[in-house]
Amino acid sequence: MTSDRRFEQDLPDLLAELAPRARPAYRDDIVRQTARMRQRPAWMFPERWLPMSVVTTRASAAPPIRWRVVGLVALLLIALTLGLALVAGSRPRLPAPFGPAANGVVAYELNGDIYTADPITGAARAVVTGNALDLRPVFSRDGTHVAFERKEAGSQMPGRLVVARADGSGLVVVTPEPFTGLDSYVGATAQYAFSPDGTEVAIWSTAESGGKLWIAQSDGSGMRQVDTPLTVVEAAWLPPDGASLVVTGRTNGGTNGIYLVDPKTGAQTRTIVASDPGVGLDYVRPSPDGSRLAYVSSAATLDGPSSYRVHVIGADGANDVELPLAARAVFQDAPAWSNDGTRLAITRGYAQHDEEMAVAIVPADGTGAGIESTHGLTGCCNTILQWSPDDTSILVMPALSDDRLAQLLLLDPSTGTHVPAPWTGSRPPAWQRSAP
Repeated sequence: MTSDRRFEQDLPDLLAELAPRARPAYRDDIVRQTARMRQRPAWMFPERWLPMSVVTTRASAAPPIRWRVVGLVALLLIALTLGLALVAGSRPRLPAPFGPAANGVVAYELNGDIYTADPITGAARAVVTGNALDLRPVFSRDGTHVAFERKEAGSQMPGRLVVARADGSGLVVVTPEPFTGLDSYVGATAQYAFSPDGTEVAIWSTAESGGKLWIAQSDGSGMRQVDTPLTVVEAAWLPPDGASLVVTGRTNGGTNGIYLVDPKTGAQTRTIVASDPGVGLDYVRPSPDGSRLAYVSSAATLDGPSSYRVHVIGADGANDVELPLAARAVFQDAPAWSNDGTRLAITRGYAQHDEEMAVAIVPADGTGAGIESTHGLTGCCNTILQWSPDDTSILVMPALSDDRLAQLLLLDPSTGTHVPAPWTGSRPPAWQRSAP
């Protein structure tokens, strides 16, 4: 018998030995365990209720994935995301309404038009022009809009208040015709101010012309008079939310005072300072955080030296501190807060009746006499001081007695040194706040 024949005869036995066991060892255990389990009821099987064709069709009816459609949707989503990012990135960032900010442009009037200038290069351009006389620009706290007074050419009457975008576009007249609440006079600080959120503008007339107070919507949609019994001297929004107005004025009894007033009702909610009729109160300036006020008090004198004194007091009327005079100084006036709320720029006089003036930068807590500019820098207590938004310089505008153009100055608050500003003006300019 050949070996091939023997292999054929032995092959079935060899395969049987190599094959797995026909019955696994654990089969009996599985049978015993499943014997104790209840069988599912027949009603739970879909085949009892539905034809098998329906069951099998639903199981296999899922449509094939259309990858071309998926890709198109993905591309559309990516394009939408990029578009939203570009739109968000193209919107200008806005500064907080209070506190240090980046320096924007300076707005000022020249020959009856409104100009803006780069404070570093001096490059200027006219943003509001025309036959009318446009005066005294004031920026909103976020730097996006500017308010100014517009007088008709040749008119001797007060003008109307106009609000425009910072670039001069979108002019809106916000006061009615006629309106006699705006007072234009040389060297005057603006008689209007934006609310912290920019939606309203407070307008007040001088005491000589009635001392009234109004609130106008900055979009031109309306205006109302604030019904207060005070003869208003000046007003300011109290930071940070503008829920109150700080009003300096006289009561019917002649008492001079500084009050918090509800801008909606005109009700006096707090008396911060009340003085005798012979004591003047003015230049009231809230600190950037609204916790304190700087103000000037003065006693009536005929032949004696000027008696102006700068005070800092809490907005609740507590902790009134008179800032110390420097050696030989006679008076102090015109406080302006730094944007970080730590310092005040003031004018300081060393001779009777404003003959020798300097600008001083002093601690707001009254702990020192501060840093001074050279003497003779300004000639009157009505000098306008305005900090740059980033607190690195102070804009100084000497007060004038007529419409002559004045050379404005930029003063370094850390050293007291100054350089000429790259523009001139006959009325106070305004410095735009920008996002850092």
